[in-house]
Amino acid sequence: MDYNIYNAIKILKKKSGSKNVVFISSAGLAREMKISQQTASRIIINLYKNKFIDRTMNNRKQKITLLEKSLDVLYSELNDLYSILEMHQNFELSGNVRNGLGEGKYYISKEGYMKQFEEKLGIKPYPGTLNVKINSEYENILRSVRSADGIHINGFKDDERTFGGVKCFKAHIDGIKCFLIFPERSSYTDIVEIISDKYLRDELKLNDNDELKLNVDIDN
Repeated sequence: MDYNIYNAIKILKKKSGSKNVVFISSAGLAREMKISQQTASRIIINLYKNKFIDRTMNNRKQKITLLEKSLDVLYSELNDLYSILEMHQNFELSGNVRNGLGEGKYYISKEGYMKQFEEKLGIKPYPGTLNVKINSEYENILRSVRSADGIHINGFKDDERTFGGVKCFKAHIDGIKCFLIFPERSSYTDIVEIISDKYLRDELKLNDNDELKLNVDIDN
């Protein structure tokens, strides 16, 4: 990624805070970046065209909203720094069990996924997922996990359709080995899907809305 683009995203995030919204002119961004106003204006246009930001005009300033693509850039950079500095990344997440739509069983049971799960994760997953809505105070941790490389499960085609790739991360719930799975190219959601070789609802005696904690290791 172009350094100016990355630097602009970093500055906009710093100024926007947790709401990811900032009012700034191209001249204001130019001063922050120590570049010309014309260059800053081109950078903003580039960010907008490539869906890193949304923007609306407000008098002489622009209301700039950082989109998911920008946040992904920053969290990916954070994970790279952890890796370069050889810092262990083990995180705790907390959330509440949610009832799924039954789609997990359909996808997990596909041979194209199942074979790779056995080869790369070392488990034959129970045909279904445990869905957990992560508490809002853990959003930064969840975003960091989602942006890491994880264990890659390749997409594939069968007679019905094309299935996309998946990223997996080692985790434990009350000592039970499991994996968080995230479809690649999916937008951010605070609902995570978990697979295991055990039927986790029975194994952990879980009901909808029960709170649980899980430890995630992204140093795969």
